[in-house]
Amino acid sequence: SSGSHLVPGSAALAWAAPSASMAKDGMGVLVCGGAVLDCIVKPFDEAQRGASRTSLPGSAKVSLGGVARNMAESIARLGGISALLSAIGQDEAGDQLLAAAGKLGINVEHVVQVPGGRTATFTALLDGGGDLVGAVADMAVFDRVSPASIDRAVASGALRGKALVVCDANLSAATLERVLSSGSDAGVPTWFEPVSVAKAPRGRILHGGQPWQLISPNWDELQAMLGSDLPKPFASEAAEGRLPDAVLRAVDEALTARLAEHMLLTMGPRGVLLASASAMPPGSTSSGSAPIGLLGSGTRRRLALDASELLRGAPGAPPAGVVPPLEVEVESLSVTGGRRLWYRLLRPLASVRDTTGAGDALLAGTARAFAHGWPLEEAVLLGLLCAHLTLFVDGAVAPFLMPDLLRRLEVQARSRL
Repeated sequence: SSGSHLVPGSAALAWAAPSASMAKDGMGVLVCGGAVLDCIVKPFDEAQRGASRTSLPGSAKVSLGGVARNMAESIARLGGISALLSAIGQDEAGDQLLAAAGKLGINVEHVVQVPGGRTATFTALLDGGGDLVGAVADMAVFDRVSPASIDRAVASGALRGKALVVCDANLSAATLERVLSSGSDAGVPTWFEPVSVAKAPRGRILHGGQPWQLISPNWDELQAMLGSDLPKPFASEAAEGRLPDAVLRAVDEALTARLAEHMLLTMGPRGVLLASASAMPPGSTSSGSAPIGLLGSGTRRRLALDASELLRGAPGAPPAGVVPPLEVEVESLSVTGGRRLWYRLLRPLASVRDTTGAGDALLAGTARAFAHGWPLEEAVLLGLLCAHLTLFVDGAVAPFLMPDLLRRLEVQARSRL
């Protein structure tokens, strides 16, 4: 079972880390869920708004997508051992996905090609300003990933040598429950990414077994997981230096209901909230490795990460100055039970290139660092960095993510405490 891994001098920032048998380099991450071929269509006329009701000159961009596939790629680019469990069709799109995964070093042993099936596609029409006009998602192939297929994958060694399993909500509720119970039986932590408001309730597993170790909803997805049909908007208190009471109450409700042991609530420009159902006793540790020490001591710490310095020499990285610094204040909130860490973004971004995949990158970076042996509260920093970098590239995955980013982040963060 997980214990805590202390940031030096600060019981307030203690958090769970992988067990001693898992907190070693070379342990892999199994990612279960969607592998999709995306087609994004946009007119050249940037002044055009809404539906045109006629054909327009424009561009069509085809790229590899799917939440699980995006995460598997990011983990691989960051030097992790990455395996994908999904379903595709026996078609050209499926062949493209398999070939690309192979080039990236992603293990696709547990990706099933369904005879006569169609590989999942997402086709979106944007207007000239980049806003969504309409979209069609053909995801029926994921219904072929059943509880029985999870049993077969586990029997063939899918969980062997894995530090972590991450699921997205493209799988059915029954299949997600089977992955969770299989991970629990094998002693492998299992995380859940809700994907969307419509799919988020699939991860609400309350009867029997263990809860998810971590879930990563946004505000609307969290409300959906709690049974709300009409999500309420995020209140404005966060802009005034505090989180809305409704948000904190919802987090408490989810953890009390044992939806998960930990929650990484994503809040867009407000940052993320890492919440735990229980407070770890100061001084306890289960990983057996030395603390990383990226956050320093105290209940409120500021950290400014120079993205250009971190990416220096990385193939394909943007020129210096294109990606602004990532400035974060990590605050330990006062609560009566458990722990709450708010990673507040201090420098609002005036503009970004593309928000696609930022949430996937957040969880992938966190998963990569956690599987590498970092305690969860420090692993979130790599996740935030990966999400930040993804905002300044076209597409869902920053192609300049690299294995050395973990070491560089350690060195820079320590030097700036």
